[in-house]
Amino acid sequence: MVNGKYDVRRDRILFVDVEMTCWEGTPPSGQQPEIIEFGIAEVDVGTLAVVRSASLLVRPARSEVSAYCESLTGLTARMLRSQGRPLAEVASTLRKTWGAGSKAWMAWGSDRRAVDRDCGIAGIESPFSASFHDIGFQFGLLLGEGRGVGLSRAVELLGVDRQGQAHSGEGDAVTTAHAWIAMAREMRARLAPRPPEDAGPRPL
Repeated sequence: MVNGKYDVRRDRILFVDVEMTCWEGTPPSGQQPEIIEFGIAEVDVGTLAVVRSASLLVRPARSEVSAYCESLTGLTARMLRSQGRPLAEVASTLRKTWGAGSKAWMAWGSDRRAVDRDCGIAGIESPFSASFHDIGFQFGLLLGEGRGVGLSRAVELLGVDRQGQAHSGEGDAVTTAHAWIAMAREMRARLAPRPPEDAGPRPL
């Protein structure tokens, strides 16, 4: 959806994974989780290829990066201070460089909630279209699972190699893209219309 409408492109999809500040236990007083990384991967729907990917770092404004968070994500407080940018700047990059407002986007989980929350707190519009799909939830429904299926289990079931370490935004975004590609290839092989076989010349 573009600015509230679902007229998104059909030839490209963005796969997104957000990493947030986190703690081993209850957050310190006055702090709350916020996005510190957008991992993003773009897929060509026709060729089923990942055409580009990136990690966009966000400088936290309402929380500090704990030692637990650093060990989990590989993102350090120093790295985010020097390389991270304000959320508004990253959102602008997502719109202008990635065309996020004109493409459907997918995540393995409810990443949209974090995006909408943080953009609302910052007083900016979400850079993404409203055409969001939680493919982890959909994958669980297709398997008849009562609970969601995690990305690690899904890639094992699909025979997909994980890209990068777990909880790396770009690595998880690319892995999610490859999981979707595996599902798409399977469906196209089984269900996509096939051209009719050549029956030879018609009788006179």
